[in-house]
Order: sequence, then structure tokens, then C-alpha cells
Amino acid sequence: MQDSPRTIETIFNIALGECLRRTTSHWKGAPQFFLVEQTGTLKGHPGKHPDILILDDESPPITVECSFDGNDADVDAISRLGEYTAKGNLLIQTSIAVRIPSAFRSRQFDQMRKSLREQAPIYYSLHQLLPDKTKRRWPTSGFLVGSIFDLAALVPAVALPKESVEDVASSVAHRIRAAADWLGDLLTPQQQRQIARTVRQRNSLNALRTAMVLWLNALLTQQRLARQGVRYSPSIAFSKVELPSPVDQASFWKSIADENWGSIFHPAISVLNEVNAMNLQATSYALHELYQAVELVEISRLGLHINVGAELFPLLSDDRKQAAAFYTTPATAELLASLTIKLADLEPPRWHSKDLFRHVTLADLACGTGTLLRAGYRRTLRFHEESGVTASSVAEFHKCAMESGLVGTDVSAIAAHLSTSSLAALGSGEPYGNTRIGWVEVGGSRATTGSLEYLGTDHIRDLFAVVAGSSSGSNLNSNAVEVRNESLDWVLMNPPYSRTRGGQSAFDIAGLSERQRKACQRRWREITRHEPLNNQAGMAASFLALARKKVRCHGRIGFVLPLTAAFADTWTQTRSMIEREFEQIVALSVVGGGESLSADTGIEEMLLIATKSAHSESNNSNERQRIHCVTLLETPSRVGEASEVARAIDETIARMGTNNGEILPIRAGDTELGYVLLLNCEREGDPWQTLGISHADLALATIALGKGKVQFGDFETTIGVGMTTIGELFDVGPTHDLIGHLQGRSRRGAFEFHPIQGPRDTLGRDRALWAADANSQKRMVVKPTHKGMAPSGVGTTDLRKRIRESAAKLHYARNIRWTSQALLSATTQTSVLGGSTWTTLSHDDERVCKAFALWANSTLGMITHWSRGQRTQLGRSRVQVGAIAQIPCPRFEDLSGQTLDCVVASFNELAKKNLLPACQSHIDVNRTSIDSKVIELLDLPEKAKAVSSTLRSLWCHEPSVHGKNQAALRLLSESLE
Repeated sequence: MQDSPRTIETIFNIALGECLRRTTSHWKGAPQFFLVEQTGTLKGHPGKHPDILILDDESPPITVECSFDGNDADVDAISRLGEYTAKGNLLIQTSIAVRIPSAFRSRQFDQMRKSLREQAPIYYSLHQLLPDKTKRRWPTSGFLVGSIFDLAALVPAVALPKESVEDVASSVAHRIRAAADWLGDLLTPQQQRQIARTVRQRNSLNALRTAMVLWLNALLTQQRLARQGVRYSPSIAFSKVELPSPVDQASFWKSIADENWGSIFHPAISVLNEVNAMNLQATSYALHELYQAVELVEISRLGLHINVGAELFPLLSDDRKQAAAFYTTPATAELLASLTIKLADLEPPRWHSKDLFRHVTLADLACGTGTLLRAGYRRTLRFHEESGVTASSVAEFHKCAMESGLVGTDVSAIAAHLSTSSLAALGSGEPYGNTRIGWVEVGGSRATTGSLEYLGTDHIRDLFAVVAGSSSGSNLNSNAVEVRNESLDWVLMNPPYSRTRGGQSAFDIAGLSERQRKACQRRWREITRHEPLNNQAGMAASFLALARKKVRCHGRIGFVLPLTAAFADTWTQTRSMIEREFEQIVALSVVGGGESLSADTGIEEMLLIATKSAHSESNNSNERQRIHCVTLLETPSRVGEASEVARAIDETIARMGTNNGEILPIRAGDTELGYVLLLNCEREGDPWQTLGISHADLALATIALGKGKVQFGDFETTIGVGMTTIGELFDVGPTHDLIGHLQGRSRRGAFEFHPIQGPRDTLGRDRALWAADANSQKRMVVKPTHKGMAPSGVGTTDLRKRIRESAAKLHYARNIRWTSQALLSATTQTSVLGGSTWTTLSHDDERVCKAFALWANSTLGMITHWSRGQRTQLGRSRVQVGAIAQIPCPRFEDLSGQTLDCVVASFNELAKKNLLPACQSHIDVNRTSIDSKVIELLDLPEKAKAVSSTLRSLWCHEPSVHGKNQAALRLLSESLE
């Protein structure tokens, strides 16, 4: 007699529960965590039961509902949300629906279990109850496809919705502020300044909050060690009546530190003893607030899932914005770690080895509070667990990681300390020896540059050892973090973006004077002199060069970078280095306007993942320059989902061929997350132009335009005159640094410029189209904006003569705001100089200049520029003068004289008409007229006009073009109705 479907589903539930329980050593040792097909598990519903209820004591509860019918599985999973567990009265906020593959209908229990253990595909979706009582499904349609290990990895990561985690973090932060306020009220200003010196913060308020983070971190670690039964680590007594004793607390921490974990507790003890001596009552009040914060974490079961460093310290650090050192979000860290560290990197016996981290190394040489190292460790631990190991093996695995395999350095003592703490918390209470997490110096007598010193050495002194008094003075290596060349297996890094231009100052960190900062900048230039980079790109490029030097052959790097890295001229050498020395290159960006990959950067960013090539291999040039450009429609903001997104990306790339421009969508279930486009760069170091373009066909069109083709869908035509570059067609004028400066600014260049006040001022020598003016520059013929003077001490006669020779009637925008400016190219009645926004383009034939002005202000011209210019800031495209020369354009000088004469007539007619801001081109009839004239002068078929209209609309819908400008968004919405 055959089993009924319901009986088969029950058998599957039992098999799935057993197999899930065997995926981790933690679950193996606690079968009571898995309640399968058990009644009485839900409060108030004695007859109802989830298929599987996971009641892990380290995570909030989660249910798994299974059915051969996907709709039924979803309905059951949704019904569990908002229920409470009978044991512990815990709210269920997450449920997973599993659609059982039909192949399991004909299998017996042992066959089901065997198939699941052998990673047969299963289908699942995630359901969560958010704090506002709404219910969320991910993916929005369809089911994820993964193995039992993929499902097991998802469970703890999603047990509590992100919004609920943030609520807890917010409450904890409130307690930190309250604790700091107690100290602020009861300590004198002098005492507060002393604490600021101790914790190395610029002001007293941040110092007090940072001290509270140190204490909270120690308390959370104490509580975790107590739960793990560690000797000398008592549980915290969450008394609502009695205030805690600071003396007792210091004694508890000292006992734990004497046993082990000194790197976690010694800094907290030092500050606690210092504050105790100042005001015992203030300390007691502050600890009381922090005890309540620990209780909040305990109640929510977030001990393992909330990272004090990642969640709280970035909000307190003084150095973050000054040093452009923004901290990685946990979801981004998970995404990057999952894309960088792969199961295929090591043979199965090596993943199984409990001392794996004695032989492999995972590093972050700008580690901050350890978010990336933490994500990377969890990724490696997953593969170790998948090989089938015991709890003792996992304990040894963690010990080896702490002592040997995890390498991190940072210029912030507090951040590096929290990094060590966060990694230690991932263990099971096992003691460990000295770590390779170090605090490295910036400044000092040698003007050291932090981790960048590794460019010239294998050893950098660990200031933790020096402060602790263990420095021998003569033997650096015994008190240093060692990182040998070609020794790292994986590098995960979100380096500082700071540079010495654009209002930012590299090494602008707490405690350094202006003289010391400049000395560090000189040292930086010195140690990078022979590296493949341009220092104007900023410090991030230097850290990439460092990773190149330290990662081993076939090792892999994973970086968070400013999106500038994909486009800017200053990054050309770095892109060339990546293409030349790495393979399997993946560049990932998110369509503009969403959440940042780093916290609070305010700029668009990207991820770069690449594998170090073997120097002995003769790699094909095309292989080196093949870039998988990944564009996501939204930023993965949830840790568990980020790893699923990474898996979807990897699976998509694996299915791709080798043809330039090949595109495949990335899907989670039936939901499209974005796409992968294979880009074969024409020349080494060229911009990765398709990165971040939301519409895949528009991305393909940008590739085609660079090759002289107008292409969309089935339509393709060639520009008859062929393509060249702006630099080959024109003499490109100098940068504004050579031309001069505005009155009152730093004196540089040939002239000092003053705004033109009226029509009379437009006449005369040394006039310049210096600045953009969206109100007056709406037609293709514009007036100069500034007049140049040469007061005493400004410029030289020879320099002024050379700059005057660059004056021209044709100008190109270096820094265009698509949201307000109408012109990418402008002309003037007489030859004038360029400026900070406009660069001169010179050609002997004025007709060629007017043809180019039409092209540059057409949809095709603007898209060509946009695809090559930086898209770091929404609604804005910035290019350096050197990059302008590389931008493709038609070879207009090859047009016939008759055609060029017609161009002049067309230009003169269209130059009388006002143009709307570029982002509104889809509704601009005058822009449409320009497009039509350009298509005619290039002798393209009539259908090209319709294609141009489509491209114009798609381009205006790009976030990097409309910049979330409200007027632009309203017009775009109306155009779709």
C-alpha cells in the first residue's frame, strides 16, 4: 500500500530535520534544538505544530514548513509568523517554506536522507514578520534552489529580521549614550579629557561613548563565556534594584583575563580602573545602564549575531570621515566574503583539517572592527563544517584561526581591539594564544603610513605589544605582525578612500598635526613610487597594490572600492595592473541611489574580486582583460540573503561563455536581481564602462557606440566615418590648475579669475568659460563667465603665453550635473580659456567643432561620455582632462566639405534654441532635433532616430543620470503613463 502524500511529506520533514541537524557541530551536539512533527510546541495551540521548529539557544526561533505544493508551503510558513513558542514564550518572526522536489515522492526515508546529505537540490523561500507587522517574502516570487548546507547557512543568519536587529542595536546604543551621560554629568571636564587621551578620541563626548563600548564589549564577552561554562566567568546578575559594584566588576574581568582573553579585557579593565578612581558612583550608574544593554541582547538571543564593533563603533569614531575610512556593513561583508572564498579553493581533505589555519591565511590590512574578517572566518568555518567534523575539531579550527590564520591591522587601537573581540566571540570559549591582529602606527618619528609600510617590509611593529610593555626595542620581529610577500590566501578589504585633493587629506586622523600629516603623505609617495598606481587615485589604490604584493599565486582578493576605480583616469594604472596580473575578475556595483556598501559614504561604490595569476603562465591577453561586470538592482542589505545573492552571481557567471557583451540575468527564484555582462576591454586599463548601468541593453549600446555602431535589440548600423577619440581629433586644453585660480583661492596657475559682471566684461583678452551656470548656459553658444588678471606674484610670462595659446571656441564639460545642466559641449563667439568645469578643444576647421558640439549634445554623444565618465555621485559625471582625450567620438574631419557646410547651417539654427537639463532629454523637443541632425550628418538610416529615442528614454531613467531629482522623477513617471 502506497503512503499518502501527507505521510510522504511527514517522512521528508523527519529526514530534512535530521540532515539539517547534522550540518553543524553545534547542532549535532544538541538534538533538542530540532522539534520535528511535534505537537504542543506553539503557545495556545496544543494541536497545531510546525513541520520543523528550530529552538537554538543562540538564536531566535525559526520554523520550516514543507510541502510538495509550493503555495501550500508558503501559506503554512506565513501562518507561523507572529506565533509564540510554548517553551520560552518566544515570538516567531522568521519561517522558511520548502517546496519538496517531486522526485522525493517515490523515495523511502533512507533514500531521502541519503539524497539530502549528497546535496540534492531543494527549493525554499524566506518569510519574515517585520516590526511594523508587515510580512515579507524573499525572493518575491519563485523559490531559491540550494543544498541542505545552503539552507543550514541561511537559518541562523535570518532568524531575526534585519529591522528587529536594528531595533535592538538602537536600544543598546541608547543605553550606551545613557551610560556616557552619567559619566559626563559626574566627571569633571579635566577627567573627561583624560579619558579621551586614554581611548584616543578627539573630544570628550566620543571618548565617553567609546569607553562604554569597551565595557559593553567586555560584558557581552563575559556573558558569552559564562554561557559556555568557562572558568572564572560569572553570569551577569541583571538586578533591577541594586547598582553593580565597579570594584567587583574589575575583579571579575581580571580573573578572566588572567585565565585568557586578555586582549579583550585588559583595555576595558584599564579604563574601568581609571574611571573608578575618578568617581565610583558614576562608574556604578554607567555599568547599570550597560547591564541592561546586555540583558536586551540576551533576551533577543543576539549574542552571536550582533557585533558591537560593526553595529556601534562606526557611529562613535572621530577618525571615520576625516580619514575617509568608512566601515563595511555586515551584509556587504557577507556578500564579498561569499564571492571571494569558494569551496573549490581547497581540496576536501584540507577543508576537513582542524589545523587548516596553520597553513592558510585570511587577511584584512585595514580591518577596522573586523566585519570582513568575521564574515571571511564564518565562510571558511562553513566549509570546514560541511566536511563533517566534531565540536572539538571546530574548537581547534577556531584556535588556529585566532593564533595564526587571521591577520588584521588597523591604525585605530579601539577598532583593532574590537576586531579581536568580535573574532574571539565566534568561538566556543576555547582559550587561544597571541593573535595576528595588530594596531599599527601612523606618524611618529619615521612618519609611518600604517599598513602601507608592508609595501617595503614583512614586519610592522604591533603597538599593542609596545603599550603592554613587551617590546624589546631591539627585536622588532618579536613584537610585530608579519605579512610576507605572496603569503596570503584570501584578502578581504575596505580600505580608506582618502586622497590629498578635493578637500580631503590623506592621514587626517586623530592626534596628527598638519606637519605630521604632510610627512606621512611624503612617505606614502616614497613607498609607492615604484608601484603600479597613481597616488591621485587615493589610498585605496595603494592598498590594492599592497594586496597584489602579499597575495599568493592563485590566491584571491575581495575589495570594497569607490566606483571611481572603474572609470577614473587616475585609476588607469591600477586597472591595468588588475587586468595584467589577475584573472577571474568580477566587478560588482549596484544601480545608484540605494543603500551604500559601506556605512555613510555618500558615494557610489563597487566590489572587486580577482584571482592572482601564476607569473609562470602565459595567459592570453584577452583572458586577462575579460571582466565580468555585475550590476545589481538593489544593495543586499540582509546578511543571510547576501550569501544567496553571491551564490546566484557565481552560478550565473559559471553559465557564461567568452563573447564580449554576453549578458545573463541574475535570479533568486523568479526574481531578477540584476545581470552579468562580459566586458572584453579594447585596451588595458580602459574604463569598465558598463558597470552600474541598470538596463542591460543600454549597457550593450554603450559598448557598440565605442566601436562606431548604433545598436539596440535587433537594430545595428555602423557610423560610416568611423570612430576616433577626442584627443586624436582635437588639441585638448590644460587643466584649470595651470590656467589659474579664483580670487581668494590658493594661488596657482597663470591667472587670477574674477566673475564677469556685465556685457562689457565679456570683451577683451584672457576671458574664460570657467564655471557652469545652468540658468544661462541653455543654448550651444554661451558667453564667458570669468575674466583673467595677472596680479603680482601670479603666474609667469611664459606660462601665460602658453595658456593663451589654448584658448578656443569649443569647450567640453569636465564636470556635468545631468540634473541641472543642459550642455555637455558649448561654443563661444570668440576664443576663450577653459576653467574648472570647461576644457577647451581646438581644431583648425570650425565646421568640425560645430559638428562635434552637435554630437556631444545629442543622446548618442551624452551616452558615450556618461559610459566613460565617473558615476561616483548620482546625477553627476566627472572626468579628468586626460580621460577626456580617451572618450570616443566620430571622425568628423572625414566628412565631406558639403556635409560640413550643412552642419554649420544646422548648428546655427539649433544653437538658438534652449535645451532642458540633460536628465529631461526624453521630453525635450530641441534635444530630439539635435539627435535627428546628428543621425542625418552621420548618414545613418531613418530607423536610427527611433532607436535614439528609445536610448534617450532608457538613459534618462538611469539613477546615475536623474540623480533622484524630484522634478526629473515626476517627468519620468508621467512619460510612462
